[in-house]
Amino acid sequence: MKNPAINALIHSLALIAVLTVNALANILPINGLNTGEVSALYPSLFTPAGITFSIWSVIYLLLLAFVLWQWIRLRDTRTQEIYRQLSPYFILSSVFNISWILAWHFLYVWVSVIIMLAFLVTLTLAFLKLQQANLNTRSNRFFVSLPLTTYFAWICVATIANIATALVSLKLSSYMLAPETWTVIMMAVAFLLAVYITLTYKKPAFAAVVTWALAGIWLRWSGGNFEWISSTSLILAVTCGLLFFYTGLTKFKTH
Repeated sequence: MKNPAINALIHSLALIAVLTVNALANILPINGLNTGEVSALYPSLFTPAGITFSIWSVIYLLLLAFVLWQWIRLRDTRTQEIYRQLSPYFILSSVFNISWILAWHFLYVWVSVIIMLAFLVTLTLAFLKLQQANLNTRSNRFFVSLPLTTYFAWICVATIANIATALVSLKLSSYMLAPETWTVIMMAVAFLLAVYITLTYKKPAFAAVVTWALAGIWLRWSGGNFEWISSTSLILAVTCGLLFFYTGLTKFKTH
């Protein structure tokens, strides 16, 4: 969309739709179940402690800042060009966000996995497009790059969690590897992804999100019966946290 005001309006409406559906999912709730109650139907060891999901409040605040900044910089040609390039991905991600909520609440678990994968691909393309954009000011890096990077990072974690839940729904884990082994493998995948993205693209926010997720898994299983999961999640969370501080300090010195 070439008209910056119309583009900003579409983004605003897309975000309002996402916030509305996510709120109704727990207020109504949709299909008589809130999001956490659906998750409880498929007890996956990878699912972190409930407090971990408070990160959605941070993500939505950042996305709100993303949209408001577009309005504030409406006359800035460079900034609007960045938004124009990101627009298809932001709109699609909003559609997939809403679709996932509906599929999840109506217990279409494998449909939710397919939607989540499409969601992930969309945000991956947005993230890669972001790396090519000319984020010429610190404000653009904060209001444009940080929201989408944080969103992308959490959806990476959420995709792994969604797949773990789908496997639980089919009870496949008991026929191949032990649930604890699957969980450790999935945590390792999330950690290695954080290392790659953070170091390759110099995005400490990505490491911060994965650290939060791993800490949430440790918090859930600390002192419980799954010592392997608890100890592994703690080690990975601390290591990922150190990666966040190292990359953040390096980036701060560079700028």
